[in-house]
Amino acid sequence: MIALALAVLLAPAARAEDAKAPKPAAAEVPASTGTALPGYAASTAPITLELVAARFAELDAKMTTLRADFKQFVRLEGSDTVQQVEGQVLFKKPDLMRLTHKVPEPQIVVSDGTWLWVYRASTNQAIKTKLEDWRKSEPLAKGLLDFGRSAELLKRYTAAISTVSAPDADGFRVFSVALTPKPEDIKAGGTDYTLTLKASTRDFFPYEAALRVGRASVRSVFENVRLGPALPPDVFHFNPPPDADVLTTPGQTP
Repeated sequence: MIALALAVLLAPAARAEDAKAPKPAAAEVPASTGTALPGYAASTAPITLELVAARFAELDAKMTTLRADFKQFVRLEGSDTVQQVEGQVLFKKPDLMRLTHKVPEPQIVVSDGTWLWVYRASTNQAIKTKLEDWRKSEPLAKGLLDFGRSAELLKRYTAAISTVSAPDADGFRVFSVALTPKPEDIKAGGTDYTLTLKASTRDFFPYEAALRVGRASVRSVFENVRLGPALPPDVFHFNPPPDADVLTTPGQTP
């Protein structure tokens, strides 16, 4: 989920002469579409990895499609500049996704399960790469398509409960789970990084995720989360404008 910002880092800066570049139709889905996250009763039981894994698994089983608004903050170590991105994410299991960026400028990121497209209208340029190759080679891709797989993350990484807040007025607590690659994965050439998920005992949905890898930190916050929205199949297909400049990852066949 935190890797949504990679699309911003991949695309080149906008050029004034491209201001009139064609823009594919947006695929906005209202915040009222779908159903609200299922809730749990407030409890004083200890928050353990076993409890979190069980709640994550229950939510994963109920999630087939998802719609949410997101805000993302990207910062490089040594810089006081924070890049902020806002938009909407649409997701369908297992690997279909569409991100519509609204701030700082319109941009579309689409995964059709095989290819990942990044299109910036201001430059009329599209980047196309094999989804699986990108997920393997790019550290920031970790978590991009992990909606509905939160319970798997606890098995895939070394996990630990890092923080637990005091109960709020309604008795719910906010907790964080820190995930790091297992030592054998790092020895095999993997990247060392920390992914921290934050959730509330109200619904156990990871509404905030923070990734720290190398000099980059990315924090994502999800709001207006809805489960089960009806999403037309064409939402997850992307056809660049006829005159768009399409860049395909070297060594891959379009």
